[in-house]
Amino acid sequence: MYKVLIVDDEAVIRSGISAIIDWEKEGMLVEDHYANGTEALTAMSERSFDILITDVKMPLMDGIQFTKRALELYPWLKVILISHYSDFEYVKEGLKTGAVDYLLKLTLNSEELLAVLRKCTSLLEEERRRALELYYFRQSVSYRKRKGLEQEIKRRIVQKRSSSPSADWAPEWMDRQYACIYLMLDKAEEWIENHGYLYVHFLLEEIQEAFYEQIAEGAAMQAADSSLLLVVPGDEGNYIQTILKWKSILEAERGISISGGTAVKQGAHQLLHGFADSRSACQRRFFDGLGGLYQVKAPDAGLNAGKDTGIANDYDWSLFFEMIRGGDPVSSAVELALKRWKNGALKPEQVRQEACELLAGVHQLHPDSRWLLPHRQGILLRTETLEQLASCLTDQLEEIRQSLMPAVADNGYGGQLITKALEYIAAHYTENLTLQSVADIVHLSKSYFSLYFKKQTGRNFIDYLIELRIREAKRLLTQNDIRIYDVAVAAGFKDVKYFGKAFKKVTGLTPLEYRERHQTTGSYVHKMSSFNPRCPA
Repeated sequence: MYKVLIVDDEAVIRSGISAIIDWEKEGMLVEDHYANGTEALTAMSERSFDILITDVKMPLMDGIQFTKRALELYPWLKVILISHYSDFEYVKEGLKTGAVDYLLKLTLNSEELLAVLRKCTSLLEEERRRALELYYFRQSVSYRKRKGLEQEIKRRIVQKRSSSPSADWAPEWMDRQYACIYLMLDKAEEWIENHGYLYVHFLLEEIQEAFYEQIAEGAAMQAADSSLLLVVPGDEGNYIQTILKWKSILEAERGISISGGTAVKQGAHQLLHGFADSRSACQRRFFDGLGGLYQVKAPDAGLNAGKDTGIANDYDWSLFFEMIRGGDPVSSAVELALKRWKNGALKPEQVRQEACELLAGVHQLHPDSRWLLPHRQGILLRTETLEQLASCLTDQLEEIRQSLMPAVADNGYGGQLITKALEYIAAHYTENLTLQSVADIVHLSKSYFSLYFKKQTGRNFIDYLIELRIREAKRLLTQNDIRIYDVAVAAGFKDVKYFGKAFKKVTGLTPLEYRERHQTTGSYVHKMSSFNPRCPA
């Protein structure tokens, strides 16, 4: 039986919907009904539903906000909106959120409602069929073989072991053409800053699982903190179209951008070359922009031609420094550097290194700011595109020239700033805090605040914030009357699924396991402990 929930602030509407359908005959059951979304969410945190029928305009929480929250809890939930003619703008927003359809209250009848309900059950049945297929697939010999291949490829790349052309570990399709595809999560630093390393790790795991679910053959493995390597069979024309389609769907579903590099090889003995070439091709995103799928170029072209390590001895940068010293616009000096870098004669890491050394040369002209050089160079080394590098270099040179740097070389003053920030975090850590919002409180730029925070506390901002939230969740979990969903929200986690994964990663236990282990002493601990958010466990 499919479980149905009805939510509307008009009792007559709720009763009417319950009465006009023979629910049992249709394989459905109206489990409950509520007058507003707040009450309904409380019920949904305790038990699941399959179909939701909700008004779009209600007190306390409107139907659109309620729908979003409900779908976060149960992504499979099928939502039917009911509204008046005047609510159509709300309805359009609801359909974008993921509602299946909408019905007008004034013309609502059993035939129309039944048609939409059957559409919902049809979608649910199809999804359950796919889920069952996926379950059996994961239990299948084929899936286990693919995971075994993944481990073997990973082992050989890590150990840098070549194979003979007739390697017995390799599948038959590696004797023919296959592609190595190196994928990098774009704006990874931003994801880490806002959500933490753990979140990015989970995201890569989900991408890996999506590959096994949707691509019939091949292997996928994590290659670095924000990268994956795919090895797939097929010639150049076939695999590119398949991967591009898969990549496009993946990016749309998860709201991310991925860049990739590809290299076609033949024979297991070419695997290490395929890994190196595809990773090199992916670096083209530095020059050509994020989000593309780039093919490896000939060894003597573009990316691989440069042999410099830092500023080339035969390149004269004196004009650059004369422009900075003479007060010319910083943008003009950076444009001079871009003329050299845009021709692609250097690798991305060589361009970044040159930018760092240019910055070091300018710091020699302003010795008072020299202590910030490592931090500023770190920002340049983390840039993902030439455009981003030029922008960061311009901003940093402007800051040096205009002496915008706050006088915080004295540890006492820096400590006062961070103390103020910690006090603010302690009062607001369950809210939607960001590095930028806290930096604004102490009137520092985001990059400076990040540097001072790490210097004073020994932690990155986002890691510190997650530690606070996990500690608060641990405290709340010892109180038996609080639901897991409410614990996550109260501790500042807006994504309940992520809360569960993060909690287990940090504590080694699921939230429920933690509660069961501590529930006997939780009451005593709650009374005797003094919670100080500035000192996370």
